[in-house]
Amino acid sequence: MEEKSRILKKADSDKSRPVSFKDSFGGSESQLRLLLKYLPDESFKDINLILNNTNHDLIEKDKINVLWMHHFVNQQEAKNLGSKDFTDKLDWIVYNSNWNLKHHINYFHVPQNKSVVIRNAIEKINFVTKPTDKISLIYHTTPWRGLKILLKVFKNLNLKNVELDVCSSTIIYGKKFDSVLGKNYEDLFNECKNTKNVNYFGFLENQKIIEKLKKVHIFAHPSIWPETSCIAAIESMAAGCEVVTTNLGALIETCSPYGTIINFEKKPEDLEKKYSEALLDSIQNFWSEKTQKKLKLQRETINATYSWDVRSVEWKNFFNKIRKLRK
Repeated sequence: MEEKSRILKKADSDKSRPVSFKDSFGGSESQLRLLLKYLPDESFKDINLILNNTNHDLIEKDKINVLWMHHFVNQQEAKNLGSKDFTDKLDWIVYNSNWNLKHHINYFHVPQNKSVVIRNAIEKINFVTKPTDKISLIYHTTPWRGLKILLKVFKNLNLKNVELDVCSSTIIYGKKFDSVLGKNYEDLFNECKNTKNVNYFGFLENQKIIEKLKKVHIFAHPSIWPETSCIAAIESMAAGCEVVTTNLGALIETCSPYGTIINFEKKPEDLEKKYSEALLDSIQNFWSEKTQKKLKLQRETINATYSWDVRSVEWKNFFNKIRKLRK
């Protein structure tokens, strides 16, 4: 485990990250942990894998420097990709979606010959028949991605036999992050706690989220954030949930052709109206034969194409290839 320990130790000790890797359970941190879980130790030989950080000090001259970039171009940790001095020191940049790569090319002019796309991955989710006594919605991502919009839509719909589980908290990125930003969302979380048919759970570890996804029906995600992939949507689709979201960021690439995707609107009232119509339609038609056929195909396809069984082979082949090219 010598090589994996080296990479993990470096991520843990990186003080230039905005969040502590050890305390954070966000999407990209979880992806690195899963990559280390599914690849053999020898796969990381000679590799300096850098997660979401363009700090010059993280470069190692005697290693193959691979930047794994999940962030959008507007994030502080990506800014040095606009520096030729920094990109010259990199051997490869791995992006989590074609959408993210395209924006980095357009914005930073990153070298395309060094850039590749390896999509995110999930552990396979076994299917459990959904309850038929009610429709359950879930929102299981950070609050700034659209929770305020969803809560307003849910309140206005005021449907019987429909519940919303909210699994959202800033503590997912650690206590330090939560102490700085958590108070910004206290009112929103309190509103969740005090709204009829809304169950507020705060932060839940991923395995508990997966168990919830098996039982709920719809991932309600009126996204106002430029997602560069969206693991929450991938897991939801794999668990047989309908996904109702916007076309912002890489969500079309991630969720097509299965997701119900509306056009993003900058004006909150316009977005609320469009999203409300789409969500109501999905709720009313969830048990239709057409929807159930789609969801069966969806969960089978997503579990097959986004599985770590598949993605680990891509990573192994990539690392083997770049080692050979270095010789």
